[in-house]
Amino acid sequence: MQFLALRSDGPLPTQYQDKFVQMQVIECFKCKRVRYHLYAPILQAERDQIEAHGMWLSADLPKLCPDHPYWFLTPDKPGE
Repeated sequence: MQFLALRSDGPLPTQYQDKFVQMQVIECFKCKRVRYHLYAPILQAERDQIEAHGMWLSADLPKLCPDHPYWFLTPDKPGE
């Protein structure tokens, strides 16, 4: 299942408003200027999945720095 990573400086895209719920806020530890809200699919917000996607996002953000996209979907199975 894919989660949605959205920069904290903008609104949730309309096509995702009824499908995702915010779970975590994660900061890029490289630049410390950009934060992302991690959104989980509403019906599939299991704690272990939230933690796995949060850890993946935290590790991936520095790789995108300084060109952080506005939003993107996480991989289906982070860490594989």
